[in-house]
Amino acid sequence: MAEAIAVDIAGELITKLISRAPSQIGVWWNFKDDLDDFKRTFSTIKAVLLDPEQRY
Repeated sequence: MAEAIAVDIAGELITKLISRAPSQIGVWWNFKDDLDDFKRTFSTIKAVLLDPEQRY
């Protein structure tokens, strides 16, 4: 349960970073793309971590 809370908090932080990235860090060429890739990876990790909890 604690892991799920930590994962949700981290996910919210990533979402906020992604939404602010274009306006705050416009000079970094692939920054938003990298954050989008990281968000997809994080979603996959979240699904794997939460799957065992759903089995019980």
